[in-house]
Amino acid sequence: MDNPTKTYQVKNGRILNKFDGHDAMVQAVDKILKTERFVYPIYDNQYGNDFFELFGKNFDYATVEVERMVKEALLADSRILTVTVDDIEVLDKTILKVHGSCTTIYGDIPIESEVSVNDS
Repeated sequence: MDNPTKTYQVKNGRILNKFDGHDAMVQAVDKILKTERFVYPIYDNQYGNDFFELFGKNFDYATVEVERMVKEALLADSRILTVTVDDIEVLDKTILKVHGSCTTIYGDIPIESEVSVNDS
């Protein structure tokens, strides 16, 4: 199925315009990484991430799993060709920060996502 990129441009919580191409894809990547899978009925069961499954897990487990989860969430979008995680940084006792990039049909997009976990 072909996924068009024409979408609403959202900045600071406000819809400003419609746009497409690379800029729309940057927004799509960000949105996938911020949307919990299986929660919102407007999305199919392949859209979003499973980061919520890391709550209550220790950092060693979460660090390994977060890379897989980022790749799985983004590669579900047919416009995303590859995903690379370069670094997973521990910000504090409850947050991992993922740095990387993805290659899309519109070019490369940097990835930066904070994932909350609970080190028990």
